[in-house]
Amino acid sequence: MEKLTTNRGFWLTILLTIVTLGFYQWYLIHAFARETNLVCKDDGKKTSGLVVYILLTVITLGIYGIVWWCMWINRCNGYLSRNGKPEGLQVSTYLLTLFLLGWLTLGIMYLVVFCKQLYLQNAVNQTYNELNNL
Repeated sequence: MEKLTTNRGFWLTILLTIVTLGFYQWYLIHAFARETNLVCKDDGKKTSGLVVYILLTVITLGIYGIVWWCMWINRCNGYLSRNGKPEGLQVSTYLLTLFLLGWLTLGIMYLVVFCKQLYLQNAVNQTYNELNNL
């Protein structure tokens, strides 16, 4: 068993995203899918990886990307709930920000939700590490 990353911070992630011209976001999707599939392997679901994410998001004109994030949020929160931990980002918050609050707040809520996505994966990984004594 490998120890999973639990210290993805908002500011470093923003910096890496800027420096890599956005490619770090693709890495995060790959890492989130891999880590979620490892941690939640007993729930009978699978989070698709980066290639499927990109292809289906392009084919569906962005709809699959929204669905992917919603399924990922639900899967992570389910894992935290099953292990007695508080849930993180909610799908309703994600969707409200995506369709309404993001542009109303001039993009500030997009950053808040992005930060909460990082912290949600950190919490899932921390729980996994604790349960497996890593």
